[in-house]
Amino acid sequence: NRDKKRDKEKVKEKEKAKEKERDRDKEKERNWDRDKEKERERDKERNRDKDKEKDQERQKERHKDGERLRDKDRDRDRDKDREKNKEKEKEKDREEVDQNKEKDDVMKEGEKDRDKIKVKEGDKNRGEKEKDKEKEKDEMKEKKEREREKERDDRKKKEKRSRTPPRSYSSSRRSRSSSR
Repeated sequence: NRDKKRDKEKVKEKEKAKEKERDRDKEKERNWDRDKEKERERDKERNRDKDKEKDQERQKERHKDGERLRDKDRDRDRDKDREKNKEKEKEKDREEVDQNKEKDDVMKEGEKDRDKIKVKEGDKNRGEKEKDKEKEKDEMKEKKEREREKERDDRKKKEKRSRTPPRSYSSSRRSRSSSR
């Protein structure tokens, strides 16, 4: 009987030990599960923090991209404005050149007109000068003509004189002596 009792007690103790062992195992498992759960929570928290950081980075990137786009747009607008201004300047320059050409053309026309007038005046003057020259020539011719006539007259007079018979020697002497 005692053996049976002992055996029963041993069996009970063994069962208790097993029970305790099981309880310990269960506790370990619970602890392990709890630890795992905590680990998971920590991981989740870490992941949330990382996600937040990534979101912030993304937002910063978006912001930077937005700024870059705005800068590009601003630069493009500035370039367009610069181009427009350059075009306006070119147009102004063209207009100025055209105006200068017109002025030059007008001045050239004026010069041509003046030249024409000068030429006409010159022609008139030339005509007058030619007339004056003609008059001078005519006057010279008249003068020469008068001189020739005078010379002719003088020659005729000389010839008349030479036709008259020479005075006698004595008479010529007389005239000489009387003049003395």
